[in-house]
Amino acid sequence: MSQPSKSSNPAEPQEVPPGFVSEAVDPLAIETIERLAVAQVDALVVVEPGSAELTRAVAGIDRLGERDFVATAAMSGRLLDRRFRSIDGLLGAKAPMARQLADLRKAAAQIDPAKLKLGSKRSPEDEMREFDRYFERFARAQPRLQEILDELNEGRLLLEQDNATIVQEAGSLGTEIETLRQYAYLAERLDQLLTSRIEAIAESDPTRAHALKVDVLAVVRRRRQEILTQLAITTQGFAALRIVEENNAEVIRAVASAISTTTAAMRTAVMTAQAAASQRMTLGHLQAARLAARTMADQAAALEAGVTGPARGAAVLEEAWGEV
Repeated sequence: MSQPSKSSNPAEPQEVPPGFVSEAVDPLAIETIERLAVAQVDALVVVEPGSAELTRAVAGIDRLGERDFVATAAMSGRLLDRRFRSIDGLLGAKAPMARQLADLRKAAAQIDPAKLKLGSKRSPEDEMREFDRYFERFARAQPRLQEILDELNEGRLLLEQDNATIVQEAGSLGTEIETLRQYAYLAERLDQLLTSRIEAIAESDPTRAHALKVDVLAVVRRRRQEILTQLAITTQGFAALRIVEENNAEVIRAVASAISTTTAAMRTAVMTAQAAASQRMTLGHLQAARLAARTMADQAAALEAGVTGPARGAAVLEEAWGEV
């Protein structure tokens, strides 16, 4: 039996209720399928019941879409196996990527600027020493941070490769689904046309009509149901693949964000902390300098007024110098 043609650019598969597939079939293929169904029914109703020719024709109907059944099953199996390997290798709870993300969180927590002991009654010098220790910790953490980021980037590239394969094979699966739709529509039209012709023949030849109903129509209806079942299963598998593709894309975006945004935020926090430390140190020294200047001016005014003697003047100068 002739086969429906495969569409080179299939529409995205959608779940189709049994017995109603015409709207899901490529419109360009419907006319060809219609001619094929009419020719096939015309040939079936004139063949002698029980003849070898009828047996061969019925066997052809019983194998409608057989190659596509095998192809879609094999394709779905390959994709499922690859997905399980991908989950175990990249996205599992104990997979390298999960461990790397946990390591990144731990490394980031260790150099969190919020842990700096600042304020209260600590002097600017004490705060600068605290900052120096913090920057030393950050410098020691840099090699490990870079190692984690490189590992995450490698895992992200593997996910992107996995997604590219899914997209490619999902396209092939979509083509097979379009072919199964055409077979389902062909079986539907064979059912409808045969039923009409059998009813017409029954008026003049009830025995022949009964033979066609039992030997041919029953096979057509059984094969139609099998095609619809395979179509539903394959369409659900296609939808699951699209979900996997979208989930992979979300993970890829999240990892890319961890690599870029998170690390940039950490480094920005460190630079901000360093700038704040420098500012606090500078302001502290400026305040001390202003205080020393005022003390020197006050003591100089006292000396000029003769309030103190030479010995006291020397002591005042020593005190002022100490302030400086």
